[in-house]
Amino acid sequence: MTYRLHRPESLHALVREMVTRAGWTEAQAQETAHHLVLANLSGHDSHGVGMIPLYFTSLADGNLKPDAAPVTKLDGAPFLIIDGQVALGQPTAREAVERAAKMAQDGGVAIVNLLDAHHIGRIGHYAEIAAEAGLISFFWVNVAGRPPIVAPYAAKEARFGTNPHAIGIPVPDGEPIILDFATSRMAHGKARVALNKGVQVPPGYILDGEGKPTTDPAHVFQHAIPDLPLGALLPFGDHKGAGLSLIAELLSAGLMGAARIDEKPQKSWIINSLFGVLIDPSRLEPDAALRRSRTESYLAFVRAAKPQDPADPVLAPGDKERAIRAERGRAGIPLDDETWSQIKAAAARYGIDAEQF
Repeated sequence: MTYRLHRPESLHALVREMVTRAGWTEAQAQETAHHLVLANLSGHDSHGVGMIPLYFTSLADGNLKPDAAPVTKLDGAPFLIIDGQVALGQPTAREAVERAAKMAQDGGVAIVNLLDAHHIGRIGHYAEIAAEAGLISFFWVNVAGRPPIVAPYAAKEARFGTNPHAIGIPVPDGEPIILDFATSRMAHGKARVALNKGVQVPPGYILDGEGKPTTDPAHVFQHAIPDLPLGALLPFGDHKGAGLSLIAELLSAGLMGAARIDEKPQKSWIINSLFGVLIDPSRLEPDAALRRSRTESYLAFVRAAKPQDPADPVLAPGDKERAIRAERGRAGIPLDDETWSQIKAAAARYGIDAEQF
């Protein structure tokens, strides 16, 4: 597997140009580019610029439209419900979370439900937005519009999406705690990265179409292996991850009648619904200095635990991403040859030479 290093600002400019040429506004393009490049900078290549070819496939198929716009169904504190209308996900979700953040700052708490947006990207991004606003946040997301890809505990076939959870806790004048994870043992996008790189995944992550363990990521992509049924990712923590995935499906989409993974047509799109709770921590402890000292003293206690491997220190949620951002900000973002080839092909549809960026 070979790869190239790309400057973050070059990838940002390329994605922004691609999205505007495809018909979206400058503001929508800027937010989409910012979100995707930041995912790569954070080490989450599964949710980075490699997603753009999939978005453009949805666009070409008529399933994603630049003129789609979200519609507010309820704006009555503490509740905010928005129908995403399968609009471009990153700007749609950011606007929903920012509106909920203002509501929580005003009233102490907000409950937001964004229904049926196109793929909204890395969920931890929204916990970071809430933390920047000084708010605690909890997010649950489902994945619809595609076949189920995660098996319930003890099952041989899929019934869930990867259905991520994210939790953010701000630290006054410090770096926030950001916990972000898929309820599958690996995100589907990470399997895509492995497929593009031509590498196997670790044992215990994937079942093939017959329900047998495999390390070949091709088994969780339709048509990647001709004449074989789609396989499944396994949930993390056995019944624990499977249970959290079920809860995410119901909270984000099922209760409000949004696209559920077992109901909607399997098209070339990814639909996400998001359920979030945002809380102003100053309502719990008004003294910001006390909140900081209490949090940081405990984080110091956790990080001071003796590591099993001295080269792999104990970290708090969010530490690794911040370290990778610094490293990739200096050295560049690595993209494997297959992912870069797919991006170049998508850009060429709109007369853009990606090699010029």
